[in-house]
Amino acid sequence: MSYAVLVLEQPWWGLHEDPGQTSARYFLDGLSRLDGLPTFYATFYDTSSFGQALKYLVDARKLEFVDHLIVYVASHGSGARLGNGNAPDMNLGTVFDRIQKFGKGKVVGVILDSCEIGAQFRMIEAGMKKTKIRWLMGYGASVDWLTSTLINLHVLSVMANLESDELKSTKALKAAVQEAFGLFNPCLVIEDDEVAGDDAEDPLLLSEILTVAIQASNKMPTFLSPDDIWPEFVVEA
Repeated sequence: MSYAVLVLEQPWWGLHEDPGQTSARYFLDGLSRLDGLPTFYATFYDTSSFGQALKYLVDARKLEFVDHLIVYVASHGSGARLGNGNAPDMNLGTVFDRIQKFGKGKVVGVILDSCEIGAQFRMIEAGMKKTKIRWLMGYGASVDWLTSTLINLHVLSVMANLESDELKSTKALKAAVQEAFGLFNPCLVIEDDEVAGDDAEDPLLLSEILTVAIQASNKMPTFLSPDDIWPEFVVEA
């Protein structure tokens, strides 16, 4: 079963702050070489360029014979909006609208690598119904950039091995999610220290801010609880 990853990334920081232009691209290139997982990359800046970038990638000739696509959206996030403040923000709903419009029905998974966006449960549920994607992951609070990127890489590595019939099965989707996140301690502190600040209360854990939703054939989107994702691990209150 052939997969490809479409990476749409907004520049994280201005050139005066980050002359080297930090990017998830180089990490994803390494995964691509390790797993033989084709990865296509485009930059977006606002709502208009996001749609243009997605259409540009999906129309690539090399993707004509790819069965399934995973969309990896990488940008800053706040509430229901994606953006770095240097351009007009994009609403989360736009991601699903553009996937429906340009995805050619091939998009089966979405990774929202953006702070806080994962807490938009209603929008995620509505978007999954609209696009028929099978799984989605995101984060419901501000997260450390490097830590979340490394988690995302492992998730991609596992989820890109699902067969077509497994994508239609709640049991198979849940098992894949458990495998993908089983490598990580649910009590891992993942919040962004710079955003949280010195006055923050107890640090946020991965199990507290991770959002994972699955949608098997003819089923409604289901948000998985920490017990669903880590069934053998008891997270203390």
